[in-house]
Amino acid sequence: MILPLRCTILTYSAMELIVTTPERLEGIIRLAIGNALNTKARTKQKSDRCTLKDALLITGLSKSKLYKLTSTNKIPNKKYGNRLIFSRRELLEWVESHTVNEFDSDTVSIVLARSARKKGGNK
Repeated sequence: MILPLRCTILTYSAMELIVTTPERLEGIIRLAIGNALNTKARTKQKSDRCTLKDALLITGLSKSKLYKLTSTNKIPNKKYGNRLIFSRRELLEWVESHTVNEFDSDTVSIVLARSARKKGGNK
């Protein structure tokens, strides 16, 4: 909602005095805050970049493991000067591609066989 700006501006040396009604002032403030919040929201939506701390939270890896994967280029990353930056979307895709379904019957069979061998099964 755009309010017409009908106010009186009086200028005294280095300072301006604006005379308006409380309702119009409230409308102007709401409009300014709304514009600021919309701009901030649009900026956040466009940004896909994330920092090392964000990458640690997304992947659940330790700092040393993440550094090792970046040094061998096994995880998607880019360098900006001396800083590592990541794409949130690429990290999520990487995590998804490296996630093993726990209920896969072949995987369960392999894990059970290894467990039985460790415990000294088949005696």
